[in-house]
Amino acid sequence: MKKIGGILRFLFAVIYVLNYALASFTVNIFGSGEKYLKKRTGYGARRLIELTGSKITFSGIENIDTNKNYIFVGNHRSYTDILALFASEEKSGCHFTFMAKKELFKIPLLGSAMKFLHVISVERGSASKAAKSLLEAIEIIKTGRNVIIFPEGTRSNDGHTLSPFKKGAFTIAKRAEVDVIPFIIEGTEKYMPKKGFGMYPANITVKFFPAIATHNKTDIEVMNEAEKIIKDALCQN
Repeated sequence: MKKIGGILRFLFAVIYVLNYALASFTVNIFGSGEKYLKKRTGYGARRLIELTGSKITFSGIENIDTNKNYIFVGNHRSYTDILALFASEEKSGCHFTFMAKKELFKIPLLGSAMKFLHVISVERGSASKAAKSLLEAIEIIKTGRNVIIFPEGTRSNDGHTLSPFKKGAFTIAKRAEVDVIPFIIEGTEKYMPKKGFGMYPANITVKFFPAIATHNKTDIEVMNEAEKIIKDALCQN
């Protein structure tokens, strides 16, 4: 029964997200789907988490200055990490975009919604394609948006262990001349586990840490500082 419940919650979530995507597409015919999503994403993400039987709490919101824009980096436990971060928009007043596989943009409605949110397309396979994504991220940040990047590059296999960081996020931060805000997410590995198909009730927490200045530091130095903060918070020294 637990597995069936998890599958039903997942299907509900798919319909819910596609409904938001359809609404933004419809609004865009008459006005701006981007403005609609920017206004509604935080509320919609929080409600989806609640409607699928889970709770979410935030801390460290005061570390986000909405007059600035940042690269946000943190641990990656589940596909629903993005959902949890979007849910924080209500309280923080900070709007996010992120990086996603190019293939996801081909999904009807969802692809359009991702474009409205200025999601950065990532095409893996060569250095030139990676460089193109990096340059796109820098340009989007310079327009005043905040970008979420998971430096591990993939979700944790066991939902807990932090994998070594890749420096791409910190190179982007240096070139875009913005600071980095580390965060940790806990509970999403239970909400939507990596191995399996479904969504299950969980207590999700998101914690933001003070910004790391990138000025006069190398990308490696910023990476090491962020990784230490996140490891300490997750007790993984």
